[in-house]
Amino acid sequence: MAKRKRSKQFKDTSQVIDIEEARRKRQEKRSRQHKKGRLNQRPAPERPVRASVKQARKRRSIIYAAIILAIVAVIGVSIYNIITLKQEQKEILRQQQELQEQKAELKEELEQLSNPEYIEEQGRTQLRLVLPGENIYVPSASDKKKGNGNED
Repeated sequence: MAKRKRSKQFKDTSQVIDIEEARRKRQEKRSRQHKKGRLNQRPAPERPVRASVKQARKRRSIIYAAIILAIVAVIGVSIYNIITLKQEQKEILRQQQELQEQKAELKEELEQLSNPEYIEEQGRTQLRLVLPGENIYVPSASDKKKGNGNED
């Protein structure tokens, strides 16, 4: 600790000091100085102090700007993710609709496969099958040309 300067009047340690009286004298002295205007006049702060305050404000504003920029970036990425997810959802719903339509067509075809008329029709067209007692007539190439010429 640094040494404190003692008042000249209190150098003699054998002297009894009245604390209340010392405080009262000190207050009177301060009030006189205050009346003269000396007590409230403090020296102006030096330039480096102002510069450090400006630097602190500048640092603080840079930090705030970085935080705001980070928040904006997070919000932007979130919005982008939401938009892409919505597009994927629309695409998946479209695919689902197509698959449901395809399923309905396949069910209809499955029902027709158990129908005897459909089976007979497919046998006649694809396999060229005939029922017993039926005759097959095969047109000649010249008949086909004539038939095609007559039809529009």
